[in-house]
Amino acid sequence: MTVTTSFKLKKYCVAAMLLLAGWAVPASAATPPGLEDMLKTAAAKGDERAFATMVTMALETWPAARIDILKAAAAVQADWVSADFRREVAAAEQAVIAAEKKSRDRGVIWYLDPSLWNVTAQLGASTSTGDTDEQSIAFGLALSRDFDKWEHDINLDFDFARSRGTTTRRRLQTRFNTLYKAWDSIYVANYLEVDVSRFSGFDYRIIDSLGLGTQLLKTDRQSLRLEGGPGVRFNKFEDTGATSTEFLGRVSSTYELKLTDNIDFKDQASVIFGTGSFTFDNRASLGAQINSSLAAQLSLQVQYDSDSPAGAASWDTITRATLVYKF
Repeated sequence: MTVTTSFKLKKYCVAAMLLLAGWAVPASAATPPGLEDMLKTAAAKGDERAFATMVTMALETWPAARIDILKAAAAVQADWVSADFRREVAAAEQAVIAAEKKSRDRGVIWYLDPSLWNVTAQLGASTSTGDTDEQSIAFGLALSRDFDKWEHDINLDFDFARSRGTTTRRRLQTRFNTLYKAWDSIYVANYLEVDVSRFSGFDYRIIDSLGLGTQLLKTDRQSLRLEGGPGVRFNKFEDTGATSTEFLGRVSSTYELKLTDNIDFKDQASVIFGTGSFTFDNRASLGAQINSSLAAQLSLQVQYDSDSPAGAASWDTITRATLVYKF
């Protein structure tokens, strides 16, 4: 496989992302975008007839989202929703509870069932600066699931490029974050990261950190989470094959903002204070939902390492333009 390194690839990828973000309109969704806002407007004006008309038209237009539409209407103005509709919602909720109980009764199979995990895959192009300055193919895979008290997030990013028969970039980074919600506002978090990056000066770097976290902000539109604690990092150097172990402290934050019904912003930042080193990593992404399964995403990752091996850059950036498919 040959990947060109011209500036045109970067320009075209970014242009395509902006075009998709500007025209992205979900073909289907749980609750039709904009419906809740329109219902709130009708309720604020006391216009029950307009409210009922919107609900009726929404049910006819999006029959697959019937229960979600009725839930949204009841949440805005419950006394304007007919008793038959309320009973229909209640029956649907009871059916969900019964199905969940039946699923849980499977024991360990319930935890491992892949159909119950949120899985997304992304494919596109990336451009980097630092250790390598070029464009490459980008692939990503993410899995997440919330088990009452437990929450798991697994992310895999892979960037690969070849030029004239030679591999010029190969990086695989896996992140696994596990949360145990032991208390209402405080949780225990374990973060594991494995970074295998050719041309970085390291054969691999492994970080494991255990700490506490808290949800500082949680609304319908945005959320902010903060974590921190001690950890350890294992390094293997590319030029000598030598290994090192360092104890560290890690602080991280995750901020999510829903800009519109179909455009989301997310920023993940972390700072690592090692024994004689300092590492900073920030990942910002902008996603535009095209339909219920497909989204376009533009992301920027900035990394700084104060103790980079000789010949390796301290600053690295990776810009990715990808299409994201939700299974």
